[in-house]
Amino acid sequence: MYIALLILWIVFNGKITLEIVAVGAVLSAAVTFMAVKIFGLRGSTVLVPPGALVRYAGYFAALVIEVVRSCLQVMRLVYHPAEEVRPQLVTFRVPLKKEGHMVVLANSITLTPGTITVGVQGDRMRVYALDKSFADGIEDCDFVRRLEKMEEERS
Repeated sequence: MYIALLILWIVFNGKITLEIVAVGAVLSAAVTFMAVKIFGLRGSTVLVPPGALVRYAGYFAALVIEVVRSCLQVMRLVYHPAEEVRPQLVTFRVPLKKEGHMVVLANSITLTPGTITVGVQGDRMRVYALDKSFADGIEDCDFVRRLEKMEEERS
């Protein structure tokens, strides 16, 4: 967590100077310390293994690709008025066990244009889809498979 925060600090500042790195190091250490104390995180939670970083980066890349693809689908619906929009509310069971992964999935679905996560209750998720085509196969989408694989590897 410390390294990730420090890298974000440097990237968002746009340049590397001794002062920026020093302030970033102090602030990153303070935020990491507070996260450990306030949220009760363990050392293994704060230090993310390099393999996990690769999987998270892959998940983020898949999310960006899906957002772009969905944007194009929504634009098609908007700019082709002859196409009939068939909104749908779907409820499905999610095989994920970790609450954090459920939150990541719900947020990923909401970030994707044309879909909104309406609710999560236990292992069930309710999603509103702008069109029936957006809801097709949502219970076994790439996001779910990637998060399942991450859970299996962390166990």
